[in-house]
Amino acid sequence: MVMIRVVLIFKIYFCNDLNNLEYILYCGFLLKKVTQNPMLKNKTNLFVALCMGTVMLTTTSCVPDEPILTEKTIDNPDTEPEIIIKKGTLAITLAETLETSIGFSIEATHVETVTYLVLPGSIASTPPAVTPEDIFSKGITVKEWSKTVEVANLLPETTYYIYAAAKNSAGVITVLEQPLIATTQKKLDVSITLSDLDSTNERVIFTITPEGAKTIKYKVVPSTETLSVDDVLTNGSNVMNVKTASTLKPKGFQADTEYTIYVAAVSHTDAKVLRTAKVKTKKADETEEDGVVNMTSVEFTSELEEKAGQKLAYYNLTFKNADWQAQFEIGALSTNANEIAVGDYVLSSSRDQGKPGPLRVADNFTVKNLKTGQLVSDIDYGDIKITKENGAYKIIIDMVKLDIKNARFKAKFQGTPIKK
Repeated sequence: MVMIRVVLIFKIYFCNDLNNLEYILYCGFLLKKVTQNPMLKNKTNLFVALCMGTVMLTTTSCVPDEPILTEKTIDNPDTEPEIIIKKGTLAITLAETLETSIGFSIEATHVETVTYLVLPGSIASTPPAVTPEDIFSKGITVKEWSKTVEVANLLPETTYYIYAAAKNSAGVITVLEQPLIATTQKKLDVSITLSDLDSTNERVIFTITPEGAKTIKYKVVPSTETLSVDDVLTNGSNVMNVKTASTLKPKGFQADTEYTIYVAAVSHTDAKVLRTAKVKTKKADETEEDGVVNMTSVEFTSELEEKAGQKLAYYNLTFKNADWQAQFEIGALSTNANEIAVGDYVLSSSRDQGKPGPLRVADNFTVKNLKTGQLVSDIDYGDIKITKENGAYKIIIDMVKLDIKNARFKAKFQGTPIKK
């Protein structure tokens, strides 16, 4: 019985490590010992049965019915964290339209590239159908869109459709829902150049050189104000000479102040153009002589005429000082030939032939430098302002010349004109 217990204990203890073949061999070794022992010889059959039963019992009992699984989290330092890729956003905004180019800005987030496609069309028609594949295969791709994108070499007065699509790092596509519509400007057949910028403490001085203009207007405003081309054409001052360069010197501005000069022009085909320039007036102690000739006397003759039921007065004015003499004829609606009628009398660049009309300056003027004997013959246009206060006249002559370097003849008189 001791031997049988040894067999069972041995098999059960080593069931995980001892296979059945090894166990049977061991049982054979023990059987030999049993048969050699006279006291156990009659127990041989029992011993064999016991060994076989033990083999079958341990075969089933030492192997579990099903494996036991246990969850365990294993840290892996080589595994990167999950990256969430967001869907991109895309928008484009029109920045400017010129004669042959269009500029637009791009706003895009969570994308790596933006591709745009520009197609001509008509503002009255439906935009053509375009797929993302069309945009990517035919368009232009940009990777930097912080600056305005300019599309050049376009046709004037033409409508264009701008399509756009974008991709993120995962290749996900974002498409602009509707194309941007832009129309290039009308071809300009008019131009303006602003030059010779200067100033005094109360004047701004500039030269306008036009080409192809039928109308030119200008306006000078503080630099804090912004004007459009239509603002200038509606509220600006006329430039009489639309064919050649004109130097203007408007006055009445604050000293040491920055102003913006706006000049607008319209061509014969109604195309519009706007040019600007900045100028700063000088400080009061920096101003230069304004070149005004002080006339010491004014003599005049006059005559009355009735025309179309109206009384017209014509005044022939002669201004003098030691160095200069100037003669002008002006016309006014007046019945008084003995006193010069006040008003702003205009000399047009187109000239009034013969007798001047009301508030006009006739073409038969003369301005002479008595020292040199030279006549100032290149006066293009201008005006003569006549005011009267407490019986005393103030007359200011401001004539624009064609000579850009010496662009003005200006004179003034204060006192009482003498009738000859």
